[in-house]
Amino acid sequence: MTLELIQSLLGFVTPKEIIDNFELVSINEKSDTIVLEFEELSDLVPEKLKGKRYKNNGFWNKIDLHTFPQKGKSCLLHIKRRKWEDQESGKSYGNHYELHPEGMKATKDFGAFIKKNHR
Repeated sequence: MTLELIQSLLGFVTPKEIIDNFELVSINEKSDTIVLEFEELSDLVPEKLKGKRYKNNGFWNKIDLHTFPQKGKSCLLHIKRRKWEDQESGKSYGNHYELHPEGMKATKDFGAFIKKNHR
């Protein structure tokens, strides 16, 4: 299977912003849940660090988002954003994404679907 086909298939369950900025690193199927784990791409250095000396310094706490169920199981996205350190100041930076509606731990599309169907 080509990378293009995999990306296309992934687009059915994952928002484009995640596909564009994160890499799928694992898929775990449990009895009632499918977990897709993503890590931010390593070349997406925050703008504030451009032209400075920096290093990748691990990850921020992961974000867990629910998305549309798959195969009759809930589907959870584990998203890990990279943490970057300015080597001169020691200050940490990261990229920020609008991955979910405020106050909701679901993707935007799934959150809108839930709101629409529970009114």
